Amino acid sequence: AGPAVPMHTAPAQAPETLAAPMPDPRSANVPRIDAEVTIDGALDERPWQAAARLTPFVRHDTMAPSRVRTEVRVWYDQAALYLGWICEDADIQATLTRRDSRFWEEEVVEFFVTPATLDRYFELQWNPLGGTFDAIIQNDIAPDGRSRRFEGDWAYTAATMTFAVQVDGSVQNSSDRDRRWTVEVRIPFVDLKARTPGRGDVWRGNFYRFNRDHDGEAEQLSWSPTIWPGFHQPTRFGYLRF
Repeated sequence: AGPAVPMHTAPAQAPETLAAPMPDPRSANVPRIDAEVTIDGALDERPWQAAARLTPFVRHDTMAPSRVRTEVRVWYDQAALYLGWICEDADIQATLTRRDSRFWEEEVVEFFVTPATLDRYFELQWNPLGGTFDAIIQNDIAPDGRSRRFEGDWAYTAATMTFAVQVDGSVQNSSDRDRRWTVEVRIPFVDLKARTPGRGDVWRGNFYRFNRDHDGEAEQLSWSPTIWPGFHQPTRFGYLRF
């Protein structure tokens, strides 16, 4: 793990005025489901059918529709939070596998979440080759809610998190047409330094995706649109209601 250093690109200066009022952050009701699943990348067990389904993902800043469909399924039990990603993708692009690589420079999905204050949150990532990234982010938020700067502590490791990826297609081969890749994740609450959420508890979090095709413009997608520049806009995180 590396030292605490800034990640991604620091937020650029946003326009002084917006063309339209800011939409409210999105909200999801996360069900508790007490059942076991095998973390193998296949979302074929009963809890995944009963999970909350978060979609559509849109361009994070403009809310324009994406070229590809993304869905996240979310549920929890006494011990952990579960995420199931379904990423339709006709040209799956990835080369990085080492933990804490700069996965956002290729194709990746990302989960930012805080059970407490907005200025400190966890960033978790998974890519089509089974690479993962984990860090704790400290964000300096201006009085108007925008992020002024942020730093990541890469020394943090989600030590008991388990996940698996399945790819329906070929990675890093643009000569054929792929279909999708899926990620199944179990994040124990101990890794988020939190207790099991009680009924009615609300966390803040957001889900992001970088979609890159060989011959297309890169898409930066989010579940709850940030509107302001970059993914690191915690006041724009959605509400996860347990």
